[in-house]
Amino acid sequence: MLALMAVLGAMRGNGRWAQAAMAQVVPAKPAPAPNAATEAALDAALDATGALVGRAIFIRNGYAGGELSYDALGHVRGEPKELDWTLSGLNIDKVLRRGAGEIELDGLRVAMRYNPEQHVFERHPQKDQKLKIVLAVNDGARGLQGALATVFAVGIDPGLQRAMPAYWRHYFSPGLAWPNDELTGKPIVALTAPVTGLEMPAIEKKTEPEFTAEARQDRVKGVVGLKLTVGTDGMPHRIAIRQPLGYGLDERAVEAVAKYRFRPGMKDGQPVAVEMLVNQTFE
Repeated sequence: MLALMAVLGAMRGNGRWAQAAMAQVVPAKPAPAPNAATEAALDAALDATGALVGRAIFIRNGYAGGELSYDALGHVRGEPKELDWTLSGLNIDKVLRRGAGEIELDGLRVAMRYNPEQHVFERHPQKDQKLKIVLAVNDGARGLQGALATVFAVGIDPGLQRAMPAYWRHYFSPGLAWPNDELTGKPIVALTAPVTGLEMPAIEKKTEPEFTAEARQDRVKGVVGLKLTVGTDGMPHRIAIRQPLGYGLDERAVEAVAKYRFRPGMKDGQPVAVEMLVNQTFE
């Protein structure tokens, strides 16, 4: 009793302390329950994303990581590292609610490997790379399909191709014009026919490519064929994939060839820009 009176006396003598003490015993308000519009939006999202289960889909922009989070417009949260699209496939196993206004997609990452005999990319699930994707859903469910299209590509669609680096865009669209660069307006010797008196460029410095972790784990080996133009400066320009391999190795091949240095091609005693083919072997 005396202790209680002492506490009450201290509270009367210190108004701020009293307010703080009383605030500590006020029960927290429960989180508001989702309203009918949110519930309807979640139901629509579950139906829409459930339709992706079992389909060949890709994560646009190829984000790395075991868990990715997106807002209701389909914009990724944070700054996850970007991966080559051949490491950005996804097998969705299940779709479920996660908290108020969010859905969760669980599955496995999938690596793509090119089959040169059938000229197709084959899917190889990475069983040790589980992936969780959390997508916010707005109350009205408006823009849900747009958000899903922003996050996912069903197959290698035109939007996915346009978002790829130039070396991939020119693989899917070989006739695509190159943007203005060091070679714009300069003569380039193409390899469409033999050229009399042409001395081809010669490699003076070569860089070996590195394997990706996925390719090393699955023991992937093979050749990435590249087409490029060696300028009069001996530098490689306009690198494009001619024959892919997949598993992120095409990107590694381009990175390695970009560090090559050449003795420029010569014609009539003058250096000239020359198109050529280079193979990068992974073994």
